[in-house]
Amino acid sequence: MGYAIETINLVKRYPTSSRLATAGMPRGPAARGNVGGFGAIIDAVKGSRGPFIEALKGINLRINEGEIFGILGPNGAGKTTLIKILCTLVLYDEGEVYVNGHDPRKEVGEVLKNLQAVLPESRGFNWRLTGKQNLEFYALLYGLSDADARERVDYLLDFTGLTARADDGIQRYSTGMQRRLLLCRALLRDTPIIVFDEPTSGLDPASAGEFRKMIIDRLAKDEGKTVLLSTHNLQEAQELCDRIAIMERGKVIALDTPDNVRHLVIEDRMLKVAVSGAVAGSQERLIKDLESIKGICGISTEIGTTGNLQSLSMRVEKELDLAFVLRLLSGSGLVIRSVNTEEPTLEDAFNLITGRDERRGPRRMAGGF
Repeated sequence: MGYAIETINLVKRYPTSSRLATAGMPRGPAARGNVGGFGAIIDAVKGSRGPFIEALKGINLRINEGEIFGILGPNGAGKTTLIKILCTLVLYDEGEVYVNGHDPRKEVGEVLKNLQAVLPESRGFNWRLTGKQNLEFYALLYGLSDADARERVDYLLDFTGLTARADDGIQRYSTGMQRRLLLCRALLRDTPIIVFDEPTSGLDPASAGEFRKMIIDRLAKDEGKTVLLSTHNLQEAQELCDRIAIMERGKVIALDTPDNVRHLVIEDRMLKVAVSGAVAGSQERLIKDLESIKGICGISTEIGTTGNLQSLSMRVEKELDLAFVLRLLSGSGLVIRSVNTEEPTLEDAFNLITGRDERRGPRRMAGGF
């Protein structure tokens, strides 16, 4: 089976800054006023001597055609390095990489025919031209004929909802409109794979929601594109992605659907029960009884101004029989007003996997990561 993107034991190393600064350079008093020899500069650029930092440590990914795939991870996890390798901007050191079967190190032209990146810091638009004129300019740079360029630009402006503002100067475009114009430019060559780096960074909630909807409804469903996105927005990843990979320190430490990641990793959920009718001073015994139940991990209470118990919040294991807990509460003389359960979020799973949830103690992971 062919994959849109495949990496096999991918490794990328960068020389440390100290090595770049000092490799082959004279030291001590003799170094004053001396910039070093030309050979030393070449050695520094080539990276012929260590030490090195491994930005990617054996990455293995298989992204299917037509899939929306998310890469998550803290700063320094290796997400940007991976994207730059796929976009032919950085050469990898070991392993294998394929973009629709083409190696970014050996077949740059073929890779760029199959993949286009949409980066939030990308610019290059002429501020004296309208949005439509900018797209027509890039279409000609990409080698489209005049007729094909006009047809493709008109289609993309309609595709992204920019037709009504096509003849406005782009200095009048909002941040969200500029982001959509970037998407238009990326789609001019109609590549089957689109890569996004923080696609909604800097957008207001409404514009971000519109952009996410465009990715799902237009790019994935209507156009059948393969979408790879790197994001810090965990809610965005949960909403958009068919599968996600969580990276940390150059390694993939979790890989599955968002639902599987958040449910397989976290073994409990939150139960909140609103109550009334508690007898003053009786809650201490009730809490002790609840804490003795196997499967309840922690309890917090909300006390009203009169000192009566108003609600209980409990972290409970997923397999716990909630009916038993509710019977205990009602049997203690409480009137149960409402019962709510909260499923673990992708943010909960991310914090647990990457060791950033100090409240839960050691990591508890399940599943084939």
